[in-house]
Amino acid sequence: MTDSQATQLQWLVDRAALSDLLHSFAASLDTRDWQAYAANYADDGVVELPDPLRPGEWIVLRKAEMIAKVGASLGRYRATHHISSNHQLRIEGDRASSRSYLQAVHVQGSMQQHWSAGGWYDCEYLRTPAGWKFTRVRLTAVWIDGQPGAISPAD
Repeated sequence: MTDSQATQLQWLVDRAALSDLLHSFAASLDTRDWQAYAANYADDGVVELPDPLRPGEWIVLRKAEMIAKVGASLGRYRATHHISSNHQLRIEGDRASSRSYLQAVHVQGSMQQHWSAGGWYDCEYLRTPAGWKFTRVRLTAVWIDGQPGAISPAD
């Protein structure tokens, strides 16, 4: 194998691993596996979410807060359904970044009672001994349908 082929192969392996991480992010939310969700992040990782009740303000959660706060926020729904697509990945050694598109549905009571959102995630990654991890995930909401209510549970 030439150096060029080895480089291409590594890029493909990294691309698959990063895409798998994006899918794990969505799946862990929908299966309510809050520990798996937090495990997708590096130790100093953060998620940044726009506050739907205070336009222009952000909710920032550090990894140490994620299990409790994401669980309390999304756990109040009967179900959620997150779709991750259009993974645009940039890999530079042990760092990477991406933009991926999302649609998310949050079911409140009956299956007809829900609110939805669409937009994208801008993510930053670090290659760690345990594999690729998020260092930053930032959600940009393009549209919201329905009444989301507060994302962040009261402290």
